[in-house]
Amino acid sequence: MEISVISRTDNSLEIVFKNADFSLLKIIQTNLIDDKRVKNISVKRGHILTKEVYLFILTDGSDPKQVLKDGIERAKDMTKSLKEEIENALSRP
Repeated sequence: MEISVISRTDNSLEIVFKNADFSLLKIIQTNLIDDKRVKNISVKRGHILTKEVYLFILTDGSDPKQVLKDGIERAKDMTKSLKEEIENALSRP
């Protein structure tokens, strides 16, 4: 996966992910939708042949880089919890 910053301001950040899975970024988006600092968050696919996924975040003035890091951390916790629940379910007869 290759990641490039397209634009960055004090309250926004746009990143393109090349050869990334769309679902991964949707999980991050889901964890940022309810963050009170986030005014807008979007994830979109680029052209099908380029395999690019774009993430845009607009904040209330908070540092978008930190807000994104926080969302990634929550996504990480969510997937860890899901993994544990699946392992528990599969270990039962």
